[in-house]
Amino acid sequence: MSPGEIDPIVVRRHLAAMRQTVEVLRGHEGRTVALLRVDPEERWMVERGLQLCAQNALDVSTHIAVGMGRDVPDYASAVDVLADIGVLPRPFAADFRGMAGFRNIIVHGYLDVDIEVLHQVLNERLNDFVEFEKLVEQFLRIRPTP
Repeated sequence: MSPGEIDPIVVRRHLAAMRQTVEVLRGHEGRTVALLRVDPEERWMVERGLQLCAQNALDVSTHIAVGMGRDVPDYASAVDVLADIGVLPRPFAADFRGMAGFRNIIVHGYLDVDIEVLHQVLNERLNDFVEFEKLVEQFLRIRPTP
């Protein structure tokens, strides 16, 4: 992929996978922290679902940033670039960039995942993924094709 080449099909595949995972996770909202602590299947489901949501959003961020010719040494930088180029409002991006760290903890520090943080993201941050999708779709619709 060269600068200026954003593949909307790739982006929308990631967004669709993220949307589907959010829908599944909605069925787990409201579960207690205690349940996540004692039920390994429930915890695994929530962890894996949130990992997929974060990974898809960060893959979209990286794809768009690189397609716009920007250097992104890490996932948080990719989210910052989306704010720089106007895909995401700066306050949203500043908050959403934390998903990069959250994803890294789940992927690399899975033995140390804080159940309370997992619970909080499940119950308070799913709409961030929905908003991310909406904002990226707006960008794709208004961006002229090369």
